Amino acid sequence: MPADIRSTASEELRLRNYRTQLEQRNQMEIRELEQKHSEDLQRTLEQQAAQLDELKEAYDVQISREAETLEDRLHRVRLQNDERVEEEKRNGEAQVSKLKSANQNRIAEYKKQSEAQLETLRKQHQATAESLHDQARKSARKAERELRSQGT
Repeated sequence: MPADIRSTASEELRLRNYRTQLEQRNQMEIRELEQKHSEDLQRTLEQQAAQLDELKEAYDVQISREAETLEDRLHRVRLQNDERVEEEKRNGEAQVSKLKSANQNRIAEYKKQSEAQLETLRKQHQATAESLHDQARKSARKAERELRSQGT
C-alpha cells in the first residue's frame, strides 16, 4: 500500500513538473513571438523612416509635381506597412491565444486525471479500512465467544 501511495505521489510530482515545464516552454514561446513581433515592427519603422528620408531628399531636389507623386507612394507604403503590422499582430495574438487555450485544456485534463486518481485511491483506502475494521470486529467477537466458552 505505501508503494502505491509513493507511486501516486511520484506520479503527481512528475505531472506537476511536466505542467511547470509546459508553462515555462509556453512562456518562452510567447516571449519569442513578442520579440519577433517587436523586431519586425522595429524593422518596419526603420524602413518607413528610411523611405521618409528618401522622399524628403527627393522633394528638395525635384519639382513639386514629382514630390506629390512620391508623397502618394509614401502613403501607400505606409498603408501597406500598417496592414502588415496589423496582420502580424493579429497572427501573433491568434497564436498566443491558441497556445494559451491548448495549455489550459492540457492543464484541465491533467487536473481531472489527478483528481480521478486521488478519488480512486481514497475509495481504495476507505474499502481497506472498512475491511480491516470488519476483521477486527470479527476477531473481537470470536475472542469474546472463546472467553465465554472457556468460562462455562
